[in-house]
Amino acid sequence: MPSRRSATRKSSSFLDNLVSKLPYTNRIIDDISSLNPKYEDFNDLTKRKDERISQQSIVIRDEQNDIAGGQGSIMINKDYHQYMYANMDVDKIRRLQQYRRMAGYAECSDAIDEICDETIVKDDEGIIVKIDIDGSHKDNIKKELRKEWDKFINIFKLEDNGWENFRQFLIDGELFYENVISQNRPDLGILGVVSIPSELINPVYDNVQNALIKGFLLRRAVPQGKQGAGNQKEELIVFDKNQITYVHSGLWNEDRTMRVPYIENARRAYKQLSLIEDSIVIYRLVRAPERLVFYVDVGNMPAPKAEQYLQKLIRQYWSRKTYNPQAKSVQNVYDPQSMLDSFWFAKKNGQEGTKVELLQGGENLGQLDDLMYFVKKLYKALKVPIGRLNPEDSFKDGTEITREELRFAKFVMRLQRQFSTSLKDSFIVHLKLRKMWEKYNLKEHEICLTFNTPTQFMIMREQQTFNLKFENYNNMGNNELVSQSFSQRHYLDWTDDQMAENREWLRKDNELMWEIEQIRTNGPDFREKQGELEAAVGDIAGATGGGAAVGAAQAELGKFRPDTPPEFGPGPTQPGMVAGGERPQATQAPGPTQ
Repeated sequence: MPSRRSATRKSSSFLDNLVSKLPYTNRIIDDISSLNPKYEDFNDLTKRKDERISQQSIVIRDEQNDIAGGQGSIMINKDYHQYMYANMDVDKIRRLQQYRRMAGYAECSDAIDEICDETIVKDDEGIIVKIDIDGSHKDNIKKELRKEWDKFINIFKLEDNGWENFRQFLIDGELFYENVISQNRPDLGILGVVSIPSELINPVYDNVQNALIKGFLLRRAVPQGKQGAGNQKEELIVFDKNQITYVHSGLWNEDRTMRVPYIENARRAYKQLSLIEDSIVIYRLVRAPERLVFYVDVGNMPAPKAEQYLQKLIRQYWSRKTYNPQAKSVQNVYDPQSMLDSFWFAKKNGQEGTKVELLQGGENLGQLDDLMYFVKKLYKALKVPIGRLNPEDSFKDGTEITREELRFAKFVMRLQRQFSTSLKDSFIVHLKLRKMWEKYNLKEHEICLTFNTPTQFMIMREQQTFNLKFENYNNMGNNELVSQSFSQRHYLDWTDDQMAENREWLRKDNELMWEIEQIRTNGPDFREKQGELEAAVGDIAGATGGGAAVGAAQAELGKFRPDTPPEFGPGPTQPGMVAGGERPQATQAPGPTQ
């Protein structure tokens, strides 16, 4: 563990390089101890495995001069980006606003909700994320770590806020939480987290190649004036990488300068769908109404006089006479349902006289195939099954639908793993602050966090897997040349204990069926009758010494116990246990042993 002085030296070097490369000329980072007094508590923690490997790499440069010049950092050549990526705003605030407006679109919102519903799933115990401790640690250590995890995960309030946080994660692509500790008692670990708006904080990377986070830079407004009006100045606060729980999508833009959310892949489809909808509305407003065509007989009027005559008729149809009680007079008021959009044509010679024709509106207004194409394209870009587009449609368990649902479930599980990785990193920081990491000699790969698998996916996958296994077992088990135990081992994936347990249950089932048959034949008190007959056989044998009487009594007794099985009792109560609570030995399983 490096000393406090060495940690301070490293942090100072990092800050010096950061300040030297900041593109802000009018902003100064004040003393870090005053703005972030807990910086050194997090900076003093042990380096992670990926950071140690990167520093030993020959391919990846490790120059402090590249600090703040890497991917996603605050150093961005805006001129270059505006030229190369005109469709993606380099300003983080405006970019997030675009994503949030996109998420408010009805189809996008429904698709995002579908993803969140499948991601945040509670089990029967109300648990969303589970922890598994691998390795050769004792049971008491694993129990203590699970207890510590239960206390740690509660600070994120996943049960109450998990759905909303994950939705924000899909939209923004990043989540930031400040890990709050006690300044006097850092050994208590992380006591709580404070959510930080994504638009106010940026990660600072080590260099342009390795994508290792060196720290975080927060912009905090400084109130001006007595009433706090006019937040015109900002102060920059540097956070250690361990001080922030950073959840990101894992996706970059093309030149790896900024993190993008998952909905970025659907941005093009969203714009196309919006344009199509607007064009359909405009077309229907313009083309849908039926129009009237007036052919007005103007006789032999000269052109100017004929035009005046048409204008007089148009004004007459444009308005209607209405009494104005305030003015106490009759006025011509514009009528919106008039012939404003009709067509008027002058016709001379008066051969056919004045006539009116109906001009039909646009046709095929009910066809929305092009619109549905882009809606499906949007859902496909968001990786949501098309079958979920219409909630009123019942679910069909077909091969195509199942394949689509399985792909969606795998996508959801990738999102869960990405989210759980950040929770794991934060939990490791918590264990290091609690001094439990070194105490129990823990390793990163020994801690595994898993979200609950999507329910629908689990049902379909387990059912299909079981059907395939059982079909193979039936095909092979019915073959006289193949052992039943062999089929159970290789086609049902049963262990020796499971096969022994199955045989024990078969014995119990046979005993039960024998007992039921005795009740049907001899009544519920067959055991008492059986005992009486046994006593009678003994009495007859003792009195006569044998003979026909004893044979007749034994024959009668045989009705009660033809090959009487052992006493019926309860079956195994635990997996792998036989009657009496003892685990069967491997030698009890027939067939070859391992």
